[in-house]
Amino acid sequence: MITGKLRLAAAFWAASMTKRRIARIAMLTVVVTALPAIQLCLGQEFKAIALDQLKPMLRIEWRLGPDYPMGIQDSAVGCVDGKIVSAGGFTRHPLDICKRYPDAFGGEASGFTKLAFVFDPRNESAGWTRIADMPGPARQGAAVAVVDDMLYAAGGMSYTEPLSYRDTYRLKHENGTWAWEPLETCRLPWPAYGAAASTAVIGKKIYLCGLADFFLAPGGDGPDFHSEAGRDGTVVGRALLVLDTTDLKAGWKRLSDCPGVPKFDSALAVAGGKIYQLGGVFGPLAKSAPPYSNAIDSWVYDPANDRWTRLCDTPPGSNRRALVYADRYILLVGGYNCAKNRNLDQTETDVYNAEEKKRDWRDFFETTVFVYDTRNGQWGAADPLVERTSLPSSAADGNVLYCLGGEGGPRLWHPATLQIGKIVGAISK
Repeated sequence: MITGKLRLAAAFWAASMTKRRIARIAMLTVVVTALPAIQLCLGQEFKAIALDQLKPMLRIEWRLGPDYPMGIQDSAVGCVDGKIVSAGGFTRHPLDICKRYPDAFGGEASGFTKLAFVFDPRNESAGWTRIADMPGPARQGAAVAVVDDMLYAAGGMSYTEPLSYRDTYRLKHENGTWAWEPLETCRLPWPAYGAAASTAVIGKKIYLCGLADFFLAPGGDGPDFHSEAGRDGTVVGRALLVLDTTDLKAGWKRLSDCPGVPKFDSALAVAGGKIYQLGGVFGPLAKSAPPYSNAIDSWVYDPANDRWTRLCDTPPGSNRRALVYADRYILLVGGYNCAKNRNLDQTETDVYNAEEKKRDWRDFFETTVFVYDTRNGQWGAADPLVERTSLPSSAADGNVLYCLGGEGGPRLWHPATLQIGKIVGAISK
């Protein structure tokens, strides 16, 4: 078994192009030229246009920072008090972490972990320092947000019952001490895997959209990620939840569902007071369906009137983290393509051509950085990552971007890589 999410990927690639979440590098990039969010796209409605129209939009100087103490996937990453925190996650590449911390995986050689570490960019030579463990069962994929220099982590999944979780925790840093607290009134309404990327913050409120439930569906061979519906039938992949951190007793509240394909691993971000959902992954319930498909339909949500409006489709692919710069540009980093695109009419469209199907699937993890300009609705590009990866745990602090681990890459399936990018400016058009 290669990774928690891609454990059958090699077998599926050899058998067919409908294997689990196969990556591919962005050999061609896509531009989507849109009218403002409340209008329709140029050309065919909502569709991407010519591949050769993508233009550089931002300049980013990427470099490698200190490696994480182990390979890591789906840890809860956020910027707290100017420091980068990473908590929990999953790995099959522990490096020598167990020599230093024998409790890293609860007595196992690898797997899910509660360990948490902090990295101070102002003292980079110190590397990663261990802090208080993340509470509750060891897990990956907690949805994470930072408000008032406190990190919130909600839900997540593991291979131990109940598989997906509902807890919400908060991490504070006071007087040099890191401490977690459970928020008993803020349990999610359903068990949910959030993959960190499915959160957005406006003021004191945390929004959560684009979830999956990890469970054994009827007729399935084993537990899997399902966004089409949760174990109780709830459409977790469309639901929009909000938590007002000034009124934690009220807990999570449900707003208007996103009308698009029910998706998880969404690229969710806030710019100009609105929430953008730029693609994601569709996880069906049916055993006969492809395990995962790209959900490339994209939307913007206006909290003022609780309304979603459709945007042009994202560039082909999925599993990209969304980061925001200057309250305007949304950057999608890393990623790969599934073998199919999931359309709003529930049909599936092939992604790969005949030549691409002949290539080794391990070549297809992306270094791509796409940019969406929320002011004019245009897609562009930025300088690529140093190393390929998909769904890296990510955070932004002003014009500095931090991308940690993920899936794939030239060194490990769950890389220990910390990629640091400094945005040095926008490129004039």
